[in-house]
Amino acid sequence: MEIETKLLALEEANEFFGASLKPADMFRLVSSRIREIIPFAGSALFLVNEDATRLNAIFTDGQNAESMANLETDFDKGLAGKTFVSRKSQIDEKLLLDKSIISAEALKGLNSAVSVPLFKDAEVFGVLTIYGKDAKDFDADSLQLLEAVGTRVAPLFLSSFAFEKSLFNALTDSLTNLPNERAFYLIVENQIAESQRFREKRPLTILTVDIKNFSEFNQKYGHATGDRILAFAAKIIRGQLRQMDFLARSTGDEFLAVLPTADEPITREIVGRVEKAFVSNPFAVSRQEKINLALNFGAATFWKDGETVSQLLQHAHLRKQQSKSTEKSKVLWFPKQYVD
Repeated sequence: MEIETKLLALEEANEFFGASLKPADMFRLVSSRIREIIPFAGSALFLVNEDATRLNAIFTDGQNAESMANLETDFDKGLAGKTFVSRKSQIDEKLLLDKSIISAEALKGLNSAVSVPLFKDAEVFGVLTIYGKDAKDFDADSLQLLEAVGTRVAPLFLSSFAFEKSLFNALTDSLTNLPNERAFYLIVENQIAESQRFREKRPLTILTVDIKNFSEFNQKYGHATGDRILAFAAKIIRGQLRQMDFLARSTGDEFLAVLPTADEPITREIVGRVEKAFVSNPFAVSRQEKINLALNFGAATFWKDGETVSQLLQHAHLRKQQSKSTEKSKVLWFPKQYVD
C-alpha cells in the first residue's frame, strides 16, 4: 500500500511540476522520489543524442555522479544500450555489461544496476538506470517496481523537455538563433545587480549595434538576402566577443551586447575586433558578388551613464546615432554630457 501511494505521488508530480521544471531539476526531483521507493546508490538518465547515434548520460545523481556525467555509449553496448535496443528492463548484478564501457572510477563502490526504457508513444527516448552498492541490491521485484516507476516518470521528463523547449523558444530569435530582447533584459538586470554590489570594481558596458545601410541592402537584394545578412552579422559579432559577453538581437537590424567587467578601453578593443572581422569577412550575396558590411556602435557604461537598463540604452542609442554622423575613427563615443 505504501509503494502504491509513492507511485501515485509520481503521477501527481506531473500535474504539479511537469510544465514548470527544467529537465535537470526534474531529474533531481524524480531521483529523490525513486530513492524512497527503491533505495539506490546512484542514478543516471541516458538520452539519445542529437544525431541519434548514441546514448548520453545527460543527468546523474548520487554516488560517482560527477564521474558518470556525460558518459556516452553505443546503442548496443552497456546496460543502458542493451535496454534501449531490447526495449526491455534489464538487471546487471555484477556490472558485467557496464564494466566494458564505463571507467573503474565511475563504477567505484558500485556492484549492481537495473535499467528501464522510457517510452514516448511506442518509441524509446531514453533509459533510466539506478546503481546499487551490493551485487544483490536488485532482484525481479526491483525490476518490476522500476518498470512501474518508468511508466510514471517518462511523462514527467517529456513535460520538462517541452517546458525547456518553450522557454528556449520564448527567449530566442529564430532568425539568428541569438537570445532575443526579452533575454537581454533578464541578463542585463542580473549584471547590473552584480555591478551595484561591487561598484567601481566591476564595470559594465552595454553596446547597441546596427548594420550600416541595411535598409538599402534589403531594398537592393531583397528580404531573403537581408535575413541572411542578419544571420551572418550575428555570427561574426558573436565570434569576436569574449566568452563572458552576451549578445542578443533586438528589432530590425539592431543587436544588443552586455559586456561584464568591460571599461572604456576594453570596450574599444572589443569593438575594434568586431570591425576587423567584418573587413576580413565579406558577405557573399551570390557566387559572383560579395559586399563588405560595416556596423554602427553605441556604448554606455554603468554608473557613469546611468544605473538602470533604460538609462543605459538611451545613452547607448544616442551614441550610436552620433556615430552615424562622424568619421570612422570616432565610431564609438563616450561623451560625458548629453542633451535630452
